[in-house]
Amino acid sequence: MKFLLPVGGIVDKRFGIITAPNHFGVIAGIAAGMDWGADLGCVNGPDYVKRIDVSKTVEWITKMEPYKSTCLFLAGGDSVGNAPETLALYPKFSVNFTGWSGAYVAQDGSEDLEFPTDFDALFVGGTTEWKLSAAAESVIKRAQTLGKHIHIGRVNWGARYRHFNLLAGSEDFTCDGTRTRFEGTQKAIAAWAGYQSQSSLFDW
Repeated sequence: MKFLLPVGGIVDKRFGIITAPNHFGVIAGIAAGMDWGADLGCVNGPDYVKRIDVSKTVEWITKMEPYKSTCLFLAGGDSVGNAPETLALYPKFSVNFTGWSGAYVAQDGSEDLEFPTDFDALFVGGTTEWKLSAAAESVIKRAQTLGKHIHIGRVNWGARYRHFNLLAGSEDFTCDGTRTRFEGTQKAIAAWAGYQSQSSLFDW
């Protein structure tokens, strides 16, 4: 499972890049050809979760057009912890990004709902309890049968990496986290590199 780094100025193709419209300019790793995804923000959620600004995001995505071929997904426009609302919002979100790889953000309750009619990747969001549940795993498996790319949000520490890395097909998953905020960029990158290199051992 490959980490998408939430930082700029680093070119290290062991990883990918996770970015957003408030990251001004084109991140060096993206310009160098690293795979990337974007978290564009939610419509509804806790105060600490960034909100999507559709007009600014559309402008930003236009600037990212030269790097479209390495974009894994554009995620956002969701309602944190609320699957029915997120499903209803998805068509309104995705219509702004036709031709890009759109990610449907799975939230608490997604296991009881159909998927949108048109999406390219599954971004596993939701509350921590739901994200680690059998219900979330069932949603991942359902998306895998449809050939969708799987991305896991909020993967900072080894226990959570191992949880998802044990799933069948996880060698093709991506994930991201904000560990850099707690430990600094270099220490976090070293830890994530260790998880990836030891991903088949599970004795760490």
